[in-house]
Amino acid sequence: MGEAEAASAETGRVGGRKQARLYAVKTVAGRELDVALLIAQRADDEELPIYSVVVPPRIKGYVIVESPAAYHVANAIQGIRYAKGVVPGVLDYKDVERLLKPEAIIETLKPGDIVEIISGPFRGMKAQVVRVLGGRNEVVLNVLEVEYPLQITVPGDSVRLTRERGS
Repeated sequence: MGEAEAASAETGRVGGRKQARLYAVKTVAGRELDVALLIAQRADDEELPIYSVVVPPRIKGYVIVESPAAYHVANAIQGIRYAKGVVPGVLDYKDVERLLKPEAIIETLKPGDIVEIISGPFRGMKAQVVRVLGGRNEVVLNVLEVEYPLQITVPGDSVRLTRERGS
């Protein structure tokens, strides 16, 4: 490791700018997008070193902000009505990456599993998996809550597993 690389490792600087870290901002649930937009706007207006603002889809009440220091994030959220504060500590990139990747429920479904339909005209109904069309990300279901045999094909993200076959 050369002198420049050693200095970079000691000071936390990469390419002349301080290395960014991820911080969580606690918000009012349901107002995450508002807070994220206001943080981004303030970062532009005041030229704060905030590199990105992310609203994780599966976590309510939090926004993730990429910045070199927590005090920059605190400055950005100061006075924002729905922002409650910066959560102490730094988030790991791997943990955030896991939060942002969508769950592939279709890979876990097998014929015979009982699922609940969570969107579309059959929302709320129970159904049994007949076939999984993995290449098309679709599931063929036999709706259990109707009097006659009804087989439908729905997108894989429109179902939630409630009971595995044999359980």
